[in-house]
Amino acid sequence: MKQYELSLLAGPQLMKKDNMMKDEYDFSKGKKANKVKDLKVLKTFRLDPEVLEWLETEGQKQGMGYQTFLNWFLRKSMNSESSFEERLTKLERLVLKKKA
Repeated sequence: MKQYELSLLAGPQLMKKDNMMKDEYDFSKGKKANKVKDLKVLKTFRLDPEVLEWLETEGQKQGMGYQTFLNWFLRKSMNSESSFEERLTKLERLVLKKKA
């Protein structure tokens, strides 16, 4: 590609010779970036419309977006002291106690 074609595609900032990219760069003294502690992972998944509506509503009540609320809600569940089985057993005891 010729320089003027590149300039037209990239915009006016590349038209000046000073702003052109070099053919080679020296990275021999480069350092690795520090790991980001709170890195978020981009993942696509599907939700039922009712679930998304609930997340949005509950998130608004808490003053946050639905994705932030979902992350908070899952983290809270993940870090709860009791396991799923323990919570289910507790619930079964309560339900069976009321029926007896």
